[in-house]
Amino acid sequence: MCSHGHHPNIITFSILLDGLCKEGDLDKALTIFKVMENSQLKPNCVVYNILIDGLCKVGRLNDAKKLFYKLFEKGLQPNVYTYSTIIIGLCKKGLLDEAHQVFREMEGGCLPNDCCYNVIIQGFLRHKDVPRASQLINEMVDKGFSVDATTIELIINLSLNDDLILRKLQI
Repeated sequence: MCSHGHHPNIITFSILLDGLCKEGDLDKALTIFKVMENSQLKPNCVVYNILIDGLCKVGRLNDAKKLFYKLFEKGLQPNVYTYSTIIIGLCKKGLLDEAHQVFREMEGGCLPNDCCYNVIIQGFLRHKDVPRASQLINEMVDKGFSVDATTIELIINLSLNDDLILRKLQI
């Protein structure tokens, strides 16, 4: 592309990074990201989302967290997708306190939606932290959001194994 006089733009970089992340080639994606950072093109939230998602999916949570916090340093505001992605990654690693902290920090700039609520509730349910899941379900419902099918499935599966779960959930 460059040899033919065409210079990549932010969309070109985003597509390239997305493909590399989907193929699991995160080292190459991060190298291209560095090239992008050093060029006149500055990565936007979409680019960060692609990389954070890719890093979380391959278990490189520390790298994903560094990029997440770098957003703030660059003056970019993470969106709901960014927050949901990092919360999913934290929950998968069992870092529920940190996931809950990130979720609460959202309220400072990007309000959680039903998707974010369901993501963190699912994390708590998967780790059998019923009290916090219950508290968040009640909070979510109070805000007019609904529990999604995956969350309901987790509640049902947990309740099949423990009759007290539904009583603890208070739903």
